[in-house]
Amino acid sequence: MMETSDLFNQIASHYDHWSNLLSGEGIRAWHHFAIDQLNIQTGDVVLDVGCGTGTITQLMAAKAGPTGHVTGLDPSSAMLNEAQSQAVHAGSAPISWVQGQGEHLPFADSQFDCVTAQFSVRNMEDWVQGLKEMARVLKPGGRIVILEVVQPTSSLGSLAWNGLKAVTQRLTGNTVKAYQWLGLSVEHAPTRDEFAFEAGRSGISDVKIHHWLGDLVMVLSGRKESGAELSLAVDTPRVLWAVDGSVTALNAAVWINQVVAPGCAIDIVTVIPPASVAPEVKDNDARVWRRHAQRAQAKLTPDRFSVSVNVLNGQPGPELLRFAQNHEVGLLIVGNKGRSTRADKMVGSVARYVAAHANCPVLMVPTRVLTAELQS
Repeated sequence: MMETSDLFNQIASHYDHWSNLLSGEGIRAWHHFAIDQLNIQTGDVVLDVGCGTGTITQLMAAKAGPTGHVTGLDPSSAMLNEAQSQAVHAGSAPISWVQGQGEHLPFADSQFDCVTAQFSVRNMEDWVQGLKEMARVLKPGGRIVILEVVQPTSSLGSLAWNGLKAVTQRLTGNTVKAYQWLGLSVEHAPTRDEFAFEAGRSGISDVKIHHWLGDLVMVLSGRKESGAELSLAVDTPRVLWAVDGSVTALNAAVWINQVVAPGCAIDIVTVIPPASVAPEVKDNDARVWRRHAQRAQAKLTPDRFSVSVNVLNGQPGPELLRFAQNHEVGLLIVGNKGRSTRADKMVGSVARYVAAHANCPVLMVPTRVLTAELQS
């Protein structure tokens, strides 16, 4: 089965060209804004996670100067080959190119003055772990900036997302069909609120967010502080836990572990929505959805429940309700990402659909409220 890095190996030689084209040249302005937010100083040690072809890494090296040092890390060997083929500009910091995964950074704690990931976090198998890793290798007081396409919650962002999907899913041919992943991957991406929530849990303070195309494209910036992670918790019989990979849905694990009676049957259900894309892209998408379900299972207290993992295909709302009815579920848990009503109409809301049609109680897990309520 094709891995995400294999998709990027296919498009390394023309990645920059197509990224500029698909973004209407907007990607250049977003990158420059993100670098400005990083506020690189002469002599800084900088890490670029998911550096791709190294074009943006080179800009960071120019800002760090000859006394600084920049490391570009990427899982794609083809991308790194493109990056290494570029000459380092005179007066720039030396650059080290490292092949590796953002979730398992091969660096010591508190090593970098600045850490950034630009359009690479949503391609990680576990972006929350990747965020924790970036915070780990950042020095106390160090600066972190994430530039990413996120799952929109506004009507304008949802409109932009629909446009992105319409364009990318029509791309054909071996040289460009991997870009179908761009529109499809937003299904797995966090919202900006989920990003900010997990940044805080990872020890990032002074979090600020700027966004474009509604809230489809986001820059999150902050600084590393020392401090413990936030603790979660809430309140509740057979339980269906709907998982789509979002932090919002996965947060229900803490509540389940603390409140649901030992021995209860927990049905973890992930539904893969239909998509008209190339077979290898569809395979990669299915692999990501399955990992979402596995990640949810790993969050439950071992041996406390009778757990089944179910990966289905179809429209998420109807499939969840069909499963709940067939298995006589007593409680259905689903994440509510807090989109506006207009945004829900554009991209759909599984939470609202389930709440309106379910024949059993529904617990909708919110993104932000959960944290404060569980500590009270």
